[in-house]
This record gives sequence, C-alpha cells and structure tokens, in this order.
Amino acid sequence: MRDPRARDPAPQAWRRYLTFWRADLRADVDDELAFHLEMRAADLQARGLSAPAARAAATRDFGDVAEIRGACVTIDQRRERREHRTEVVGDMWNDLRFALRTFRRQPGFTAAVVCTLALGIGASTAMFSLVDAALLRALPFAAPERLVVVWGTKGPERAVRGASFPEVSDWRTMNHSFGEMSLYDQTTLNLRTKSEPIRVTAEMVSANFFTLLGVNAARGRTFLAEEDASPDKAPVVVISDELWRTRLGGDPGVIGSSIVLNDRALTIVGVMPPGFRGLAFTTDVWYPGMMVSLTASPGILGRRGSRWLMALARLKPAVDAPTAQRDLDAVAATLAKSYPESNANRGALVMSLRKNYLGNTESLLVTLFGAVLLFLLIACVNVTSLQLVRAIARRQEIAIRLALGADRMRLVRQLLAEGMALAVLGGAAGALVAFWGVRALAPLVPAGLLPPYARLAVDGRALAFGLGVSLTAGIVFGVVPALRSSRNDLTSALKAGSRASSAGLTRIGRPGVQQLLVVGQVALALMLLTGAGLMLRSLQHQLAVSPGVRADGVFGARITLPAQRYAADARITFNDQLLARLRAMPALQSASLSSDVPFDGVTNAEMMTLEGGDLEGLRYYVHTVSPEFFSTLGIPLVRGRSFGSQDAKAAPPVAIISDAMAKRYWPTDDPIGKRFSQGVGGGGPAITVIGVVGAARFRDLTSDLGSPGAEPDVYFALSQRPKAELEIAVRTRSGNAPSLASLQKEVASLDPSLPLFAVQPLSDGLRGQSATGRFGSLTLGVFSIVALVLSGVGIYGVVAFVVGRSRREIAIRMALGARGGSVLALIVRGGLALAAAGVAVGLGGSAIMSRALASQLFGVKPTDPLTIAAVSLLVMLVALAATAIPAR
Repeated sequence: MRDPRARDPAPQAWRRYLTFWRADLRADVDDELAFHLEMRAADLQARGLSAPAARAAATRDFGDVAEIRGACVTIDQRRERREHRTEVVGDMWNDLRFALRTFRRQPGFTAAVVCTLALGIGASTAMFSLVDAALLRALPFAAPERLVVVWGTKGPERAVRGASFPEVSDWRTMNHSFGEMSLYDQTTLNLRTKSEPIRVTAEMVSANFFTLLGVNAARGRTFLAEEDASPDKAPVVVISDELWRTRLGGDPGVIGSSIVLNDRALTIVGVMPPGFRGLAFTTDVWYPGMMVSLTASPGILGRRGSRWLMALARLKPAVDAPTAQRDLDAVAATLAKSYPESNANRGALVMSLRKNYLGNTESLLVTLFGAVLLFLLIACVNVTSLQLVRAIARRQEIAIRLALGADRMRLVRQLLAEGMALAVLGGAAGALVAFWGVRALAPLVPAGLLPPYARLAVDGRALAFGLGVSLTAGIVFGVVPALRSSRNDLTSALKAGSRASSAGLTRIGRPGVQQLLVVGQVALALMLLTGAGLMLRSLQHQLAVSPGVRADGVFGARITLPAQRYAADARITFNDQLLARLRAMPALQSASLSSDVPFDGVTNAEMMTLEGGDLEGLRYYVHTVSPEFFSTLGIPLVRGRSFGSQDAKAAPPVAIISDAMAKRYWPTDDPIGKRFSQGVGGGGPAITVIGVVGAARFRDLTSDLGSPGAEPDVYFALSQRPKAELEIAVRTRSGNAPSLASLQKEVASLDPSLPLFAVQPLSDGLRGQSATGRFGSLTLGVFSIVALVLSGVGIYGVVAFVVGRSRREIAIRMALGARGGSVLALIVRGGLALAAAGVAVGLGGSAIMSRALASQLFGVKPTDPLTIAAVSLLVMLVALAATAIPAR
C-alpha cells in the first residue's frame, strides 16, 4: 500500500469539482484506508509508542489491507452500478412521463407524427416480409449456398434451354467442380385412388438426389444406385409424408405396397419426412430418372436432341460458381467437337438454386424494397420537419429552463426521449399497418412472382425489423431538433416572448434546415413518382399488345392419356369420342383438343429445314391441335384452309403456320404449298403448308414475333400427331365457366381413371402476363402518391409556419402600400423555389431508380422524357397548391 504521507490531494479536488467525471473508486478506497490507518497510528503514538512502532502496530491491528481494499472496492462498485441504474431508470421514467404529458397537450401534432410513422414503418415492414421470404431466408436444404442448377443453353447469348439425358450424363462424368449431380425434371402424373383419380406433382431424379439435398427417408429408403442403371429396371417410387397420410391413410405397412401412377403399378420403397416436398415444394412422388416410360418413350434416353431436363449439383468445397461455369464451358466445347450435329452452338449455364427460383423477380423485389425505404425516409424527414417546427415553437420554454440552470445535455436527452417515445408509438401503430398491409398485399402478389418456398407473413423477423426501424427513426428525427434546441440563444429566445417574432417571408425559399428537409422530401418523392410512372407506361404498352386470341369465355383443362393403354390409334379414337361429347353439351359453343394453349407454359420446340436446303436447323414451336382449335380461341385463318377429316393419320403430313412465319420466310411468295421437314438436314418426311393463321402469342406478350431471332409457331393436325398430354379448350355460350363436374363426367364416361386438372379461364393466363407489371405499378404508385402528399404537407408546413410567424411583417408591408397579390406572389415564389430545388435534385436520383427498373420495362426507355416531364409537372402543381393555401 502506498505511503499515506505521500498521497496527493489533487485527485480529490478533481473528483470534487468535476462532478461529471466518473468517481475513481480505488483512489477513494485508498484515501479512506489511509485515513483510518493514520488515525489509529496517531492514537497509538499518543499512548507513548514511537511513530514507526505506532504505524506498524496500526497496520498489524488493521489486518490484511489488500484484502480489505479489494472488498471495499467491490462493495463500492456494486453500490455505484445500483445507483447509476436507479438514476438512469428514474431519468428515463421522468422523461417518458414528461413526453406523454406533452403529447396529451398537443394531440394534433402527436396524431400527425404517429400516423406518418405508422405509414412509413408499416409499409417498410410489410415489404420486408416479402423480401425476407423470397431473398433473405435460407433454403430448407443442407448448405443451400452450395447448390446450383445446370441448364443447357443455345448460342453465344446463352438462351436457356433444357438438356438431354446424354448431356446430363456427360456433365456428370466430365466435370471437375461438382461433388454430386442429379438429373431433374418436374411433371404431373395420374394417381389412381379408391375414390377418384387425382393429379399429383412428381419429380424425376437420380438416385443421389436426396443425399445431395441432405435429407433421408423417414420410413424405408430412397433409391439405390442400381435402380438408376437401366430403363425400368426397378419400378419403385418414394412418396411424401403428406400423400402417405392423406391418400394412403398413414398405413404403417406402406413400405412394399403398390400405387398406380399413369396406369403403372409402382412399389413404394420410402416415405420422406414431414414438410419435405422436393424442389417444387409441392411434390408428392419421386421416381428414378431411368424410368421415363411413365411419361415418354424409353428411346428418348439416347437422343441428344431431346432436351427438356435440368441438373441439380452441389459445388465442391473449394469451388465457386464462376469456376464451375468455366469448367462446364470446357465440357460443352468438347461435346460440340464430339457431336457437331446435336451440340454445335450448345453450352451449359450454372445458376445458383435461389437464382433459378427467383428469375427476374429478384430485381423487382429489390427495387420495390428500395422504393419503400425511400418512402420510409420521406416519412422520417416529414416527422423531423414537424419536430423542428415544434422545437422552434418551444424556444422560450427551453430558454427558461436553461436560464434556471438546466444542463444542456440533460435537455438533449429529454428531447431525444420524446423522439424515441414518438418512434415507439409509431412503430406499434406501424406493426398493425404491416399486418393489414400483408393481408391486403397477399392477394395482389401475382402467381409465380414469389418462389414456391416463400410464405408471406409478418413474423418475428419482420417485427424485429420494424422495431429496429422505429428506434433508428426515433434517433434520426430526435437528434437534430434536440441538438438545435440546445443551442438556443437565451437572450433572443427570452425576448421572443415579449413581442412578435418575424421569420421573414423572404426566407421561405432560402437555405435552412427545414428548407433542406423539404427539398429532400420532394426529391425522394420525385424518384418514386418516376419509377411508378415508368412502370405504368410499361404496363400500358404491354396491355396494348394484341395476344392474337379472344380469351373471354374460353376455359381450359388438361388430361393425360397413360402410354400403357393409349397407343397412337387409341389416342385418336379417344380424341374423336371426347370431342363429339363436348360438342353435344348445350352450354358449350365450341370445343377443341390441343397439346397446349397460349400462356400455359408447356409449349415444345423442334428443329426444321425448309425445302431446298436454303435454311436448316431452324427452331420452331410445335402445337398439335384439332380442327376446331382456331375457331374456339378466335385465331383468324388468313389464307388456305384449316385441318379437316382428310388430314387423317395415313394422309400426307400437313401443317398450318403463323402469319409471322409466312412473312419472315416467304415475304413475296404464297406460302401455301411450301414444304419443310423436321430436324437438321431435312431427314424426315416433307410437310406441306396448307394454311396461314394470325400470329397468336403462346409464351409472352413482350417478344417480337416478327424479329429475325424469333422462333415461329407451327400447328400440326392432332389426328396425325396424337399426343398423350392434352389441353381441352371450350368456349361457353354464356361466357361463364362451365361446370367442372360436367366436364369430368364426359371424360369419365370414356375413361373413369383420367382426372381433369389445371382448370382455369384462358383470360387468367393472359392476365398473368401483365400481373408483374400491375403489381409493380400498383405498389410503386401507392408509395409515390402518399410520398407526394407527405412532400406537399412538408411544403405546406414550412410555408404555413413562416407565414404564421410573419403576420407582423405582412401587416407592415400592407400598411406601406404593398398589395395582397404581391405578398401572395412573394410567398408562392418561396414555396415553388423549394419544390424546384427538390425536382432538380430528384432528377439525378430518378436516373438511379430508372436504371434499377430497366429490366422490368417494356416499350419505354428508362429516360422516357414524357414520364419525367409529367411527374415533374405534377410535383410542381402539388407544391403550388401546398404553398397557395397558407399564403391566402
């Protein structure tokens, strides 16, 4: 222990006068112990001991000084922490009570702030729920960040295409980047049950598919390697837990039993765990990749040109996606040299599994989330502006408190507490807005916009985000007014209570904190309005595109004829009988059968060579239709004839082409009678063109059917190319949907094991083409309109505040001869100057917003001058109204 005689009194003075400094507990304890030792030594010395002996005896009597010192320090530290907590909690409680009393005295201000925050926080929380569900949550597979899909591609532009069985096999054996790879295809199958046939989602996979995803069977097993070795060697199937419980009654002896899929009896070897539904998240059945006879001919296994598969792969630990892409590029180059006829200009595309799910949705969701954050920022700026106005109005109150000795930092904390209290109230109201917003948003989200794993709901993560936003917002709009209020000049503030204060009309449009906040509001609102305007213009262009069909009153449903019982002749007979029954239904005006209908996403493609060999290897889309197909869908016959009874199976093959194809390949000749053959090099039989129909859009509304790179549509007679997968299209006389039961009854009268599925109006598919544009336009439109209103309120607040505090100046101007119009013009000029500055700043930010939306636009450029001019004019008009009202 240090010598008590050597202690320096300076630290005591510092601790005494600098009360804001945290106490030096150890020094205080040392001082206290030294004092007691000195007093004891002095007492002993007074009794006759020498000074050294008295000090030694005092130390001996006192005990272990170091131990006592440590115990005292610990006790003091505990007491200090307890007192500090009590002081902090007491201050916070006092600040909160004062804030609530203040809010009760100003209900209008409180309601305005809470409502503004509720809109901003609620909208951002609801949109975060959407983004979190689609982009932020981990996929429910083992190490999902290492999972990729591999697609076949065509040409240098890497147009995504499927892959064939041989190609997937080559990728698997020749790559150096993947630990495991499985082929994959999603389809639907007929499941025969005791009550009625149903349609189930199925996935065709390799034996290692389940281990690749990191999941094992809950009952039984998954596939064995030998079950992947040859076609149809083992007719086995793995089913989902949900199918086992709902359709098979949860039978504990299910392993080893059979189910009938597409008329084939398959042995159940495994049941997957509850909740696992495959990559599709709706799958009930998995079957080995080599058992293709469920949906196609086994001969397809060896054809390199039959491409519809993708591959699922897991990257090796030290390999990233770009490295894997370079690896597969080398594999594709090798295959192109080895198989030039089928693999020339073919490649492979490595894509993360999440990206494969999202497609173009990711950019739209990120843009919408950015837009809602801009909206939240506008709300915070609006509240900050209100807080500043309120702080200016409270200048005298704060000045009096400072004059009476209040600490400035204490005032800052108290004002900050008011901001945090408002933020918490706004956050609570925002949580309710988020719940309501998600309920309102869910029906508006178009099918296919979100990946299948996304579930839109306000959960704990979303509420935590909302809480974080609330606290951040409280700091943002609480600190600025608090610091500004604490710097008040006492003299001017106190004098303001004895006479009217003039803010000065000429200062409305001059730089200042409030003015800058208003400029920021206007700029952010202009950015949102620009995005909404571009999306709306894009939607208008999209809706103006003619689909080439009359969708109203047309309804579709699909059926699948099992290959085991329906060969080509049996399919033709079934088709004829079903069409005859459908035509006889009184409610139907017409009916047709086809391989697909517009916008159902099942169109297949083939290659062809025009007669004479001038053009070969042309890719075209195949549609196999009955004669009534064109009249049922309202596709006009431009020239030639439609299919008829003369186009039987044994008759020469014929085709009908689209008007776009005729103009592209025979711009000056009559296409009727022209011939082409299937495949590269024209090895197949010649097919004669017998008719030309209007260009119908089967895939999307945005592609140019007449462009040089467009792939045309070609129609074949269903009687010559009977298909197992059929689309029933009917046009009703009333325009109302036909009875599903009546359609199922007609199908069941021919084959009770065939279920109808995918029943929907054709107009739903057409509407789905613009659903994303509608959703984006609506969402951005709502945000931008509310943001514009908030910006107008901001301008109104600044002008109204200045005008209200400038009544004396206005009176003096009027008394000196100024006319009302000149004073009005002075005020309006100031407000419009703020809006003009905001527009100028916002135009720069709009360029960023426009570039972010570029991939979502159709028929309009991101720098569309009409949109920019329109939204700028709208902002100025709102500013004019917001300025003129208080000015008058």
